[in-house]
Amino acid sequence: MSSQITELLLTDGTTYRRGEHAPHRTIQTARQADIPVIVRSIEDIGSRIEVQLSKGYSLQFPAARIARLVLSTGA
Repeated sequence: MSSQITELLLTDGTTYRRGEHAPHRTIQTARQADIPVIVRSIEDIGSRIEVQLSKGYSLQFPAARIARLVLSTGA
């Protein structure tokens, strides 16, 4: 049985959920315009959690910034 991270909650209250839009202002242009992106996957890559977003963007967070991870198990 394998598990996937479906939700990530950071210590500042920001939440990322797989398949949903990332929070407002996650990715911005140089002129501060919001670029809407969708969370494609959330993966444990060792000492960090990586959030893969649409349009080729990704974010990495160190363990100290993680408040909660929600896992779903697949049969």
